[in-house]
Amino acid sequence: MVKPANPKMDKTLKQKYKEDFAALTTLVNSFDPCGLIGSGAPPDEYDCLTHKLLSAVYNKKTLQELKDLVLHELTHHFAVLPDTATLEEPVKSRFYNNLNNLLAALENKFY
Repeated sequence: MVKPANPKMDKTLKQKYKEDFAALTTLVNSFDPCGLIGSGAPPDEYDCLTHKLLSAVYNKKTLQELKDLVLHELTHHFAVLPDTATLEEPVKSRFYNNLNNLLAALENKFY
C-alpha cells in the first residue's frame, strides 16, 4: 500500500524549489550567454536552461557536468555555439570567464 503524500512536505519542497529557481534565474540571467537579457528579452528567456541546471544541481552533478550541460544547451537549444574552438579572442576568453563565474556562483550557492 502506498502511503499518501504529506501535503505540508510537498508545500515545503515546492517553496524551496521556487526560491532556488529564483536565485538560479538571477545567476543565469547575469551570465546572459546569448545577450538576450541585455537586449531587452523577458527575464524568463533562459528558464529552460535554469530548470535543467537546477535539476542537475539537485541530482548532485559535478561542476564539470554542469559546464558540459550549459555548453550543450547553448549549442543545441540556443544554437549560439556552433563550436567553441572557433570563437576568437577576446570573445572566447570573456565567454569562458563568464561561464566560470556562473559555475563558481553555483558552487557557492548550492554545494
